[in-house]
Amino acid sequence: MKKVVIVLAAIAVLAVAGVFLLVGNLDKIIKGALEGVGSELLGVPVAVDAVELELKSGAGQITGFTIANPAGYSDKNAFQMDTIRLGIDLGSLGSQPTVIDELTIQSPMIELEAKADGSSNLQTLLDNIDKNGAKADKKAVETQPESEGTKKGEPARLRFNKLSITGVTVNAVVAGKEPETVVIPDIVLENVG
Repeated sequence: MKKVVIVLAAIAVLAVAGVFLLVGNLDKIIKGALEGVGSELLGVPVAVDAVELELKSGAGQITGFTIANPAGYSDKNAFQMDTIRLGIDLGSLGSQPTVIDELTIQSPMIELEAKADGSSNLQTLLDNIDKNGAKADKKAVETQPESEGTKKGEPARLRFNKLSITGVTVNAVVAGKEPETVVIPDIVLENVG
């Protein structure tokens, strides 16, 4: 009996240590997943400087998110963003709608490059998503469990208490035209969805 108790205690200690190790490295795991899945889906390198999660509060932040340009375009990133913050009302998970307390996107920059034949770097990235994402989408739909507030096949609904997109810049280089920079007005909305 004493050996059984010792073995169970050892298993419990290992399980607790495993949970702490997982939670302690969760930021790194998510960063790696964003970069790996993003790169596979877009067909270009995707990089993230840092991911910071606060599991107890349902909040998280991604900083330094970049998407490289596809082959045949400049060495600049097609897209980069300083910060994205997300806060979820944990009590709303598994029900409809899921409540997003805050979604803040700061300083996204888009580099649009269009060639004389009508092709563009952004269209190439969208085509890559279509090509590489079809299988992933089908698999996700097939394996998505039903939650108590969602029927199978029903789209997830979201409600945003605060949605903020600030500092958006689009740099456009179109064949045969002068380069142009467009600054999009900030968007700050409350109670959307």
